[in-house]
Amino acid sequence: MADFKSNFRDRYHHPNVVVSMDADLEFGVPYIQSYFEDQIRRGTEFRAGETVQIGWMIVMLKADASGDLEIWEPRFGTVPIEWVRGVSNTYRQLMVQKTVGEQIGVEPMFPSLRQSAVVSPDFFSVRRICMLRSASQGADSGWVFSAGGDVREGGKVCSLFEIGGNRPDVIPFLALPAGASVVCADGEVEIQYGERVVNSNSNQFLKMLLRDY
Repeated sequence: MADFKSNFRDRYHHPNVVVSMDADLEFGVPYIQSYFEDQIRRGTEFRAGETVQIGWMIVMLKADASGDLEIWEPRFGTVPIEWVRGVSNTYRQLMVQKTVGEQIGVEPMFPSLRQSAVVSPDFFSVRRICMLRSASQGADSGWVFSAGGDVREGGKVCSLFEIGGNRPDVIPFLALPAGASVVCADGEVEIQYGERVVNSNSNQFLKMLLRDY
């Protein structure tokens, strides 16, 4: 992992932002830096201890010994959130979710990992995935997760962070818009949005997701 420091202190009299990224993702550093620069140009002043949403992820800004702001991201699999230095997972998941949307011709509608969703009692114990998103309202992401059954009996509310930590295979689809559904079963995944349907049998990106997740 390498560190990349902005020059915000000289240009905007604002603390520099330090982006730490895995070597295979260094091409994404300008994207993260430009996000913060655009906000600073608009008058936003970032401070240590603040959280910022990037995609569906929440990152924490922490001051180093020189007063620069390092970006820390959540470690999955731990509740409550533990923070780790760097932004690699944040950028990776952002790009995957945007690319999933492109397969069906929609812009991403990022939820926040702090938002909630409803899960069926058996969702965490089976391989099959059924996802359906309705309109997001407040703390409710609109997502419902099941293994194919009725979630009205015994369904519970969980944070998306908890769900993603236990079932990382759902993360690529979380930015699909309201009205979208996803079914992953029997070695294939299918996304439906209105009359648009994309299946991993004919889509190379979805086929790759099956392999990687």
